[in-house]
Amino acid sequence: MNMIRSYRSSRPIENESLKSALLLDGFSAPIISIVGAGGKTTIIRQLAREYEAEGQPVIVTTTTHMWQPDDGFYLSSPDLELLYRMLKHKRPVWAGYPEPDGKMSAFPTAFLEAVRMLAVPVIIEADGAKGQPLKVPGAHEPVLWGKTMVLLGVAGLDAVGGRIREVCHRPEEAAAFLGKDMDDRLECEDIAAIGLSDMGMKKSMDPFMKFHIILNKADNAERIRMGERVAGLFAEKGFYNVVLTAGLGGTYECTD
Repeated sequence: MNMIRSYRSSRPIENESLKSALLLDGFSAPIISIVGAGGKTTIIRQLAREYEAEGQPVIVTTTTHMWQPDDGFYLSSPDLELLYRMLKHKRPVWAGYPEPDGKMSAFPTAFLEAVRMLAVPVIIEADGAKGQPLKVPGAHEPVLWGKTMVLLGVAGLDAVGGRIREVCHRPEEAAAFLGKDMDDRLECEDIAAIGLSDMGMKKSMDPFMKFHIILNKADNAERIRMGERVAGLFAEKGFYNVVLTAGLGGTYECTD
């Protein structure tokens, strides 16, 4: 099941693309940073595929660590001349230093400053979660670049109902934030609390950044109901930029 459903009004809207659900068509060359847990890499790859389908080159990079690509072009050193040549093919270019564990790490900030002048979309993974579906950022997180235009906070709906120690990255910090014990079960209200907190998904966000929350892994009827419940909790607080997604990673859901 492939689903991209937005909740910007009183009724859910089915979208053909993640770009449209996130209102990205209004940006010619957005700088998009992605934080949270529960499928950031899946979201990144979906956006990269959509830009490629439109014949639009896109740069995918990180301010921390992320998995190396299995498609597109891979820029393993901050070589701007090589980057220009890669972008001419109008395919995603993944950029970061290769690491022995199959991940890639951040280039210097000067690289981001340089690519910002190229007027192409830039997608940045700005957070890590060790494959868990939910997290509360640590003291040093996220590593959010100040030039970010669109901030996406991701949470996996498979966290709901699980014990905090089992479904949260750094469960002790999540439990302290939520005022719970690590053996307590994670509820829809907890995702809503993390999503709109300045110490949660909105941490380090500047007021000029556009902010959306993606509730990922709505893979069955029960999780869809959970996602709708969370979207309703956000709406009660006056926040409507919520997207429910499922199946974007195909049979393989990328972990963070």
